Parts: sequence; structure tokens; C-alpha cells
Amino acid sequence: MKKNTLIVIAGLFFLMAWTTASAERYVPDQHPTGIVNWGNGKAYFFSGGQYIRYDIASDKADPGYPKNINAETWPGVIWTDGIDAVVNWGNGKAYFFKGGQYIRYDIKADRADPGYPKNINAETWPGVIWTDGIDAVVNWGNGKAYFFKGGQYIRYDIKADRADPGYPKNINAETWPGVIWTDGIDDAVNWGNGKAYFFKGGQYIRYDIKADRADPGYPKAVDAGTWPGLIR
Repeated sequence: MKKNTLIVIAGLFFLMAWTTASAERYVPDQHPTGIVNWGNGKAYFFSGGQYIRYDIASDKADPGYPKNINAETWPGVIWTDGIDAVVNWGNGKAYFFKGGQYIRYDIKADRADPGYPKNINAETWPGVIWTDGIDAVVNWGNGKAYFFKGGQYIRYDIKADRADPGYPKNINAETWPGVIWTDGIDDAVNWGNGKAYFFKGGQYIRYDIKADRADPGYPKAVDAGTWPGLIR
């Protein structure tokens, strides 16, 4: 019926927006509200009505960004003022979320599928009880995806197309070892190399998917050294 890779991040665009956008477009405390690994060696970071394309192999933002979200850059994504979350479902489709709605995007055709946006409800996303919106979603690369809202999360079975029983659960030291932000995250993304990234505010945590715990030495600050080209 739908969707299949991901990481978590926050706080990056605070300085970037100040130096690359006009004063009229600057939003205090602005940070990425959506991050997605596009599966082609590129990742996209969204904040407000703008986005940055990031080259995974060279580990830096591509030149010429940020750009605006509009009908030319993201055909059919009508939320030109920004999105809440985005995920690559691993089947040639990506999902953009904003408030209680979502849009399915065809990666190869590079445009939204017709008939969207649709509402988040028991029919479209069985078991995802947050019909008013989500904070982050990440494809774990093992047939499961994780939806986050506040201090809770839901594990979703991609093949069965429904949430696993027993969710939501709380973010804590047992469920997400080393992810210290028990009150919630801003973003998450699977980097496709066995690591995922969680972001909150101006910090990020690198998570080892196989070991199922955060790597030591985190959180670290999001800055020009750790994420080149995202802040200037």
C-alpha cells in the first residue's frame, strides 16, 4: 500500500538561515524539520521553506544551497513553508509529513503522486495514533520504521503496513541506549552505513544500528566541522 533508510538531527539551520536568507526570512531557533537519505548518495535537510542537498561520500553540502521548496524543486509538495518529517520508504517512494497530513513522493519520477495530501488516520497508517502529526520518522533498514512524537515512539512494520503491537513506548535508556533526549527528538536519518543520526537543538547523536546503542562521545555540536555546509 505504501512506503522503505534514516538519521536524527537538530539545530543546524539556526546560523545558516541568518547568513543565507534575508532578514525577513530568518526564523529564530530554526533547525532542520526533516532529513532524508534519498538513496542515491545524497541526503536532504529541510528547514522552514528551504532545503540543502548533502553529499554523503564527500560529507559536505553541495554548492548552491539552500534552495526554496516550490513547484519546480519539489513538484507536488504543496507545503512551501516547510515540512515536519520525511522518510525514504525503500520502495521508490518517500513520504513527506506536515501536521495531520502526508504526501507520497515518487523518487524516480521526481514528483508527488496524484491524490495527495491525505490524512494520517487508522486506514492510511494503521497503529500510528498521532493523527495530528509526528516529529520524525526513520527507516531502520530492516523492514521496520520508527515514528517519533514527543517522548514516545512507534515501531512500524513496513511489509505488514501497520504498527507493531505494544506501541507507543517511551524513549529511555533501555529502548534507545545513549539517546539522552527522553523528551523527544527533532529529526532522525539512517545514513546507510550502519549508522543513524538523531538531532535535537544544536546537537546530534550517532547511533550504531547493529550494536543498538549510541556511539561513545555523543552528543556533539552541529557546526561547520561536523556538518560542513549546513551552517556558515
